[in-house]
Amino acid sequence: MLQNLRTLLSTLLFVYFLGLGAQHLEAEEIFQQGEHCLAYKTEETILLFVDSDVVGKTCEISARLESEGENTRYVVSFPIRSLDSGVDMRDEDVIEILSVESHPIIRFVSDFVTGEQVVEALIQGTTTLSGVLEVGGKPYKVLFPLKLSEHSGVWLVTGKLVTSFSEFGLELPAVLGGVVADTRDYLELLVHLRLDRVHGLAEFQAESMSQ
Repeated sequence: MLQNLRTLLSTLLFVYFLGLGAQHLEAEEIFQQGEHCLAYKTEETILLFVDSDVVGKTCEISARLESEGENTRYVVSFPIRSLDSGVDMRDEDVIEILSVESHPIIRFVSDFVTGEQVVEALIQGTTTLSGVLEVGGKPYKVLFPLKLSEHSGVWLVTGKLVTSFSEFGLELPAVLGGVVADTRDYLELLVHLRLDRVHGLAEFQAESMSQ
């Protein structure tokens, strides 16, 4: 019996570290230049003494612009099951923590911003965007620091919000209940979005120019 447990644990550790090796490669370069993606990053301790970064990423993004007069807001969402950290056990734990069966989507709805604020952000190259992040069916006010830059004719919005799992009322993800890996209460929400993939933006720009 003891030998079987040792064999099982050794196998699980081998699979886990295979995934961890791929994870390190991904963490060094989370986003490629032309990607339209979101990610989270956290820190974990492996076998009580090895510190490591964890990155979960999705490119299954829905982003759209909504207008109200001359003001606009931005709605970004993604299916929780699309998050990929490179380790299936961890992803399954994240799915359970986020109550995916009853709330399969994470969504951010920004506050409305004026045309002047948008122009200023494009000129300055930086801005902060406030709004509500819906996690597990509950709304949380957040403030995203963002950078705007143009690359090969495409405008990119990038940013990082430093927060924690407890800020969103979430349990800490763990691999095998923390025996293999234990996550710290630290969370980065990472943004890498292309404005040309925001639905409704081109139409709004065309309408604004025609007025």
